[in-house]
Amino acid sequence: MVKITFRNLRKITLMISLIIILIVNGVILISGQEISDLGTFKQDECITLYQTCSSCSYVNLTAVKFPNGTIKDYNLEMTKSGSEYTYNYCETSDIGKYFYTVKGDKGGTDTTETISFEITYYGKNISTSQAILSGFMLLIFIFFMFAVVFFINKLPGSNAVDEEGRLMSINWLKYARAPLWFVEWMLLIGILFISSNLSFAYLGDELFAKTLHTLFRILFGFTPVIVIVWIGWIFTKIFHDKQMQKLLDRGIFPREHRI
Repeated sequence: MVKITFRNLRKITLMISLIIILIVNGVILISGQEISDLGTFKQDECITLYQTCSSCSYVNLTAVKFPNGTIKDYNLEMTKSGSEYTYNYCETSDIGKYFYTVKGDKGGTDTTETISFEITYYGKNISTSQAILSGFMLLIFIFFMFAVVFFINKLPGSNAVDEEGRLMSINWLKYARAPLWFVEWMLLIGILFISSNLSFAYLGDELFAKTLHTLFRILFGFTPVIVIVWIGWIFTKIFHDKQMQKLLDRGIFPREHRI
């Protein structure tokens, strides 16, 4: 097992802090961009494109520009309701900012207008303050993850034996390692969850974000099973050590058998 010293822990924490600062600065720059006029919607769900024109006899959807820069031309009539025109649009598989162009005879003159909307994985945007908070939460989780490993390495991992491998005493403090490893597991799940949220919000490539989110769901789903197996293993070890303690109380020093 790799030993993590306090000096190395400080270096790791400093490096992670610098990375988080860079990420937060990038988030602030990105968040400064113009907000979508129509709003933010969830990926792969149909949305209602909207336009108002009190002096139009018709309004058509003429083009949509996708986040990757592709422009798709249309000539689709929008549904009129008073001065409002709507169209149910379902081509929202790409994450990012869309621009749609509408054309109508405003005041008897053909006029075009372009409106934007945003598509995200969760159907909502993360604000600058939320991104900064998530970044610091990620930093805290990573720091505690390394700190817990540091303390686990300081705890004994087995019972005390002599040079011939005979059991001398039961070291009950070793059982403090098990709950700490469970804390490590939960911290890892938290790190994956926060990282996937930030990736979905600010990374153009959604493959990485989906990978993190899938790992989060897998680990979180296996947690109940792992807890049951973990508890069973701990009680088995405790039962074994109690049997060994009885032998030690009788003055017998057996060779330690690991389960």
